[in-house]
Amino acid sequence: MSLEIANIEKIYKIVSTQTVINALNGVNITLPTGKTLGIVGESGCGKSTLARLVTGLEVPNKGIITWNGLPVNNVNKGSFSTKKSVVQLVFQDPYSSLNPRQRIGDAISEIITVHKLVAKNLIESRTSELLALVGLADDLKNRYPHQLSGGQRQRVSIARAIAAEPNLLVLDEPVSALDVSVRAEVMNLLIDLREKLNLTYIFISHDLAMIRYISDVVAVMYLGKIVEFGSWEQVINNPKHPYTQALIHAMPDHTVIGNPESLAKTLEGEVPDPVNLPTGCAFHLRCIKATPACAFSTQTLIEISPQHLVACTEVSV
Repeated sequence: MSLEIANIEKIYKIVSTQTVINALNGVNITLPTGKTLGIVGESGCGKSTLARLVTGLEVPNKGIITWNGLPVNNVNKGSFSTKKSVVQLVFQDPYSSLNPRQRIGDAISEIITVHKLVAKNLIESRTSELLALVGLADDLKNRYPHQLSGGQRQRVSIARAIAAEPNLLVLDEPVSALDVSVRAEVMNLLIDLREKLNLTYIFISHDLAMIRYISDVVAVMYLGKIVEFGSWEQVINNPKHPYTQALIHAMPDHTVIGNPESLAKTLEGEVPDPVNLPTGCAFHLRCIKATPACAFSTQTLIEISPQHLVACTEVSV
């Protein structure tokens, strides 16, 4: 089984101003089962939009996303009433994704009940099993979200996601809202669950240190396009695109926890307005290697070494 993202385009029309936002423009990715794809880029690059498309929450204007050959909109259709869901999403903020008036145990058992995954007399024991899987004590069942720490709440969110027995988990900035002291613990939990449950991950982050820690392959996005793609060793240890190199330069050395605030020290200028994209390479206005031709020539992904793709004509292999 694998996830296929083929020639995806997504635009949003703003009725009040009669303008169009180009959120995604020609995204292509193949992700084998059991692997983790890391997607990195600044805010507004299209990461979360792609997450919503993969989970079927939104529909692309062009292209198709399939899991095991079936469109994601079809494989998840009816999944709220029949058996497991193929794709689940873990949100950035665990507090806002949980019902503040619902006890933790009920929040998890609700998923099991709705998807009809076990017999009614086994729901409570399955809920306890899921809490144990994410490293939480069984006595937390009767607590409310506000009575838990941020790390505990995110573990509950993960338990709710895996309760539906998905094959693919989309993790949209899953640790960025947590204290630095608990980020590594949640990351280790995710790696452990991937191995135990044979899950496939899409891990979205602005932090390359987190991407390096968990990913098998990495896609670097800029203004709705992938500008570099390859294994984490290729992309992070041997970055070729000037944008990827700038992101790498912003990473502090010898640490798992990145520092996205340092990005501004490396990249000059602002991300262009997606309503009015620049001609040619979208990055040329901020690129230290840009030539006059970059303002006019469209950049496409080129394989510079086995399975290492870069969208830049100025790259030297």
